[in-house]
Amino acid sequence: MFVVSSPAGFVDLVMLLSGLLMGLSHIVQPQMWADYFAGLAERGRAGVVTKIMQVELWPALLIVGLHQVWSGPGIVVTVLGWLLLAKVAVGLLVPELALRSMRMAERVPRSFGPAGVGLLVVSGFAGAALLWPG
Repeated sequence: MFVVSSPAGFVDLVMLLSGLLMGLSHIVQPQMWADYFAGLAERGRAGVVTKIMQVELWPALLIVGLHQVWSGPGIVVTVLGWLLLAKVAVGLLVPELALRSMRMAERVPRSFGPAGVGLLVVSGFAGAALLWPG
């Protein structure tokens, strides 16, 4: 039986599973993601807030709050959390930048493939962190 015995381990498990699912969907269904971002971009600033609250804020807060691991493969998850929190801050403080990014993503659906690969890589590091001694 697999047991998660720490808050950081819980975050690693969540990132392993969510990164795997999201990464594969970015690769297999890039048009779905492009359509999602296009719909949000049509809503303007309200779409920016929706995207941040649905996609970016929860993992940023989860990682920053519970996963301060600065050694081994877990460091990748920690760094991702802090970068994601910075992205959330920029998006909420300068929504025009986030909106421009969302509009760019809808024009190039194939850009979701590399993003999916990145999510799979993070998922792999999260899985490795679960197995890392210490």
